[in-house]
Amino acid sequence: MCNPLRLTYRCSRPVHFTRKMSPSLFNFSDAKERFTSATRIALDSKTSKTLINAFNQTPGTETEKKTTLDQAFRSVLEEEIIQRKASCEDFLGLIYLSIDGVTEGICSATTPFLLLGDVLDCLPLDQCDKIFSFVEENVSTWKSNSFYSAGKNYLLRMCNDLLRRLSKSQNTVFCGRIQLFLARLFPLSEKSGLNLQSQFNLENITVFNKNEQESTLGQKHPEERDDGMEVEEGEMGDEEAPTTFSIPIDYNLYRKFWTLQDYFRNPLQCYEKYSWLTFLKVILITVLGLFF
Repeated sequence: MCNPLRLTYRCSRPVHFTRKMSPSLFNFSDAKERFTSATRIALDSKTSKTLINAFNQTPGTETEKKTTLDQAFRSVLEEEIIQRKASCEDFLGLIYLSIDGVTEGICSATTPFLLLGDVLDCLPLDQCDKIFSFVEENVSTWKSNSFYSAGKNYLLRMCNDLLRRLSKSQNTVFCGRIQLFLARLFPLSEKSGLNLQSQFNLENITVFNKNEQESTLGQKHPEERDDGMEVEEGEMGDEEAPTTFSIPIDYNLYRKFWTLQDYFRNPLQCYEKYSWLTFLKVILITVLGLFF
């Protein structure tokens, strides 16, 4: 049984309450104006110290300030594109600032990719080539832990948008650079690059000459010059003659090389014993043997 005197003694002790100071209210408009001004100064001075100081001196939670700084970056970029019509170097300078901001923890990890997407959507293809060179050079940055998870989908969407704008017949080099970049960026286990359901385009049949009698390989074209023809001034001399290759290019190589396309079109036939042995014989002994 409790002692009533002891209970009274405990309850009669004075209780002290500590008053917790409320944090300063966050003002989005003032913070965005401050961050926008700091971004312009940082862009001119090519250093992120001004941004870091403005971020630390602005009241509010970290999430609120990060979101506001993200908006400030895009606002400055919009001004550079529409009003000032800046060069690619200015755009890249702003993207470099956002990368530094992610490293310093003052802006979201998706901000550099959003800026890249905005720039590539607004520029013509000849300037997109310069911007994409920057993307290629920083592939190690995109693969780091700070950026990969947040930006891989943005980069994939950005590359697909570029490929849709490019002509496969006229911009073959640019298209190839994009494909190589994606191959360097994503691991082999990336699901977006795997054919998980094993679906193949069986209608993609490669047509080639299967009749040796109709083949023109090894035959001399009538427009080719004879060995005894004199070389006139301005024509290619002996020192400029094309290099001869030791690989015999005949109908046998031609037929076996293009036969491989049928296995690439339908790889499931490699599960058949005869087809698999034929594939090994064709590719390992004949085709690859010519290059090693």
